[in-house]
This record gives sequence, structure tokens and C-alpha cells, in this order.
Amino acid sequence: MRRIIQFFMLLCCFLPITAQNINSWKMAVISDIHIMSPDLLQQEGSAFQKYVTHDRKMLKESPELLQACIAELVNVHPQVVLITGDLTKDGEKLSHEYLSQQLLLPLKEAGIAVYVIPGNHDVNNPHAAIFLGDSMKRAATITPEEFARYYHDYGYGQAIARDSHSLSYVVQLNEHTRLLGIDACKYEENNFERNTCVTGGRIKPETMEFIRAQVEDAELHGCHLLTMMHHGLIRHWKWQDRVMKPYLVDHWKKRSKEFARLGLNVVFTGHFHAQDISSIKKRGQMVYDIETGSTVSYPLPYRLINFDGRQMQITTHYIRRIPSVALTKELEDRALRFAESGMETIVRGMLPAKVPDAVAGKAGEVLGKAYAAHLAGDEKIPEAYRIELKKVCKQLRHYTWKYAFALGKVGKYLYTDLPPQDNNLTIETPYAY
Repeated sequence: MRRIIQFFMLLCCFLPITAQNINSWKMAVISDIHIMSPDLLQQEGSAFQKYVTHDRKMLKESPELLQACIAELVNVHPQVVLITGDLTKDGEKLSHEYLSQQLLLPLKEAGIAVYVIPGNHDVNNPHAAIFLGDSMKRAATITPEEFARYYHDYGYGQAIARDSHSLSYVVQLNEHTRLLGIDACKYEENNFERNTCVTGGRIKPETMEFIRAQVEDAELHGCHLLTMMHHGLIRHWKWQDRVMKPYLVDHWKKRSKEFARLGLNVVFTGHFHAQDISSIKKRGQMVYDIETGSTVSYPLPYRLINFDGRQMQITTHYIRRIPSVALTKELEDRALRFAESGMETIVRGMLPAKVPDAVAGKAGEVLGKAYAAHLAGDEKIPEAYRIELKKVCKQLRHYTWKYAFALGKVGKYLYTDLPPQDNNLTIETPYAY
């Protein structure tokens, strides 16, 4: 009897949402889980510490964080879970095996359908590495074809359409709703000789043709499309397209306009690790870019989306406890320190050598506060921060006018939320999903 029950639970993973619950159903979105297989950290030492210092992710804790998130999802039991890219630390074969063959199994066994899309870290990545104390060596990465095989049970095996020019695909969620997963990564441009991995994204012309064809086919069958993509479709803060352009797809204004024309009104994204929702009105239609933060970055969030007719109710939830960190406050504080110190390291590395260490450190600290606030979403800039930012920019101006000007703008815009709300929002959609 137990085997029969397990069989039917497994079968549920491959069935669309039934007609009985079509007008009211639940979906979860997690992103940028950056799983690092424990086998990659063969010996802790300066090599791994140096990597983490220049990063802003809780990589060592990544499996625990995902397991804690999955345990909560199994409890609330959404019908669908989306993972919007950057599944692994750096596309290591060992990490993909660990994720697809072990970590995601509880969702599959609970009858919850999981759909993934690659991020810029996941395929053909020369940064895949094994840490050996004070040294590191390259680890095996995977090809696009291998990615589709590893995630056969998590989207690619259930696809009713596949793009031959990318890892984009379509699956049927219920009688009236399909999911379009768009692969906008540039992994074919990664270079192993130069050890470079391209962060930016674009939608290939051929993939746009695939998207148009899928919109037409969905309309023919009386279906609407939800969309997920790793890279952002709409900028999430002023100047993002100037100073952090790789976090948006190339020609994002043109693409968002075309998405509006095609009726692709809701796109779930990741990449920047922030809880942020941006919208833009094109051709009389609203397009929403619902970006979800990372499970390895402050504030350790995930989203639940309740569909009820034409309403989409979005709520934010947080991972608050893992076995290796006993206290909730300790875990949150550790994630916050990673975020702020990571930004401080980036700022220090960018500033000219003539800038005194104390001034560079203060500039990094101030921008780290703005960055952490943006990651959490619904940020409201306090007056004390405005004063602090102005003071640091004045100090920095003595050594570099250019970077002082940039710090003032980015420090302000990162801390200034664009509408609508980021964490809890109800969207009235043109369609009943």
C-alpha cells in the first residue's frame, strides 16, 4: 500500500493542476540558490576564504538554506515551484548532481511540480572549482544539453515546446495557464582561456521568434502565459541600466515593450538577489518584473503567489533557521554582514589607490547600507543616511570627483524604492491564470 501511495504522489509531479482548483491555486518562487556541493570544499583555507570575501553569498550554508526553504514549502504545499536561475555556485557538475538528484527530491516526492531555468552561473562556467586549502583547481562544468538532462524532471521533460536555440521551454500548468521559461544567458561567450564568465543577458532573435510562436499557440488553445527569466526585464532602481547593466537583458526597454504587445504581463526574475517589483506601462498594458531575492543572501527570502481568478496575491517569507545556526537573529545578522561587507569590498576595489583607506572604508560602508536595504525591498531612505552619504561624498571628492559623484547617485537611488510595493502586493491581471 505504501508503494502505491508513493507512486501516486510521484505521478502528481507530472500532472497539470486539476480543473477543480484552477481558479484558486498557489505557486512559490525561489531564486539564486547557488548550491555548492560539499564535495567542492575538500579543505577549507585561504583559497575559499578569498573567494567568499569577494562574494556576497553564504555558499557554505547553501544546501542547509535550501533544505530549510524546501521543508517550509512542503508544509504549505504550493502546486508549483519556480527557481529562476543561478542554481549552482558556478555551474559545477557536482553541484548540479547534488541539487537535481538529492536536494530537490522532497518537493518531487510531495507531488509539487518544480520548474527551473539556467542563470549566468550555471552552464559552461570556467569558474567551477574545487577548493584545496590554500589552492584551488578547476572542476568539471556542464553543457546546455547536460543541463536539460539533469533537470529532465524539473521542466525539460514536461515541456510541450522547446527552443532549439536556447534552453527556453514551455510547460502546461493548468487548463488555462502555461509557463514560459526564457533562457537569456550568454554562456556560449564564456572563455576558459581568459577565465571569464559573462554576467549579462539577452534574448536571441531566434528565441524571440520562439516566444512569439508560443504566445500565438497559447492563444489558439485558450491559454495565458506566465513567464520566468533569470535576468531582469525592467530596471529596478534608477541608474541600474547605467552602472549595473548586466543585471538586465540587453535592450530592456525594447524587450519590455514587445512583452507588453504580446500580453506577457508578468515575468518572474532573479539575478540581482533583491526583493523588488518593478512595473512599466507599454501600449496601454502594465508589465510586472517580479524579482525574487536569493536564498543565500540577505534577507534569505522566497515568495508565495496565490492565484484567485484575476488576482495575484504576492507575499514574502523568509528562511529563519538552519541546523548550523541555532538562533534566528544570528542567521539574519550573518546574512546582513555578508551583504554589507561584500559591497564594501567591491567599493574598495573600485576606488583609486590615492583614496585613504578610512575614506574608502566609509564609502563602502555607506553603500553597503543602501545595498542591503534594496535587497530587503520596500526601502525608505532615512534622513540620517542622507546626511551620512553627503558627508562621505564630500570627503571622497577631495581625491576623485568622478567616484564621489557616482557614490552620491548610486547611494541615493539604491535606497529609493520605485513603485509598486516589493514584498506584499496584490496585482489585478488581465487574465485569470
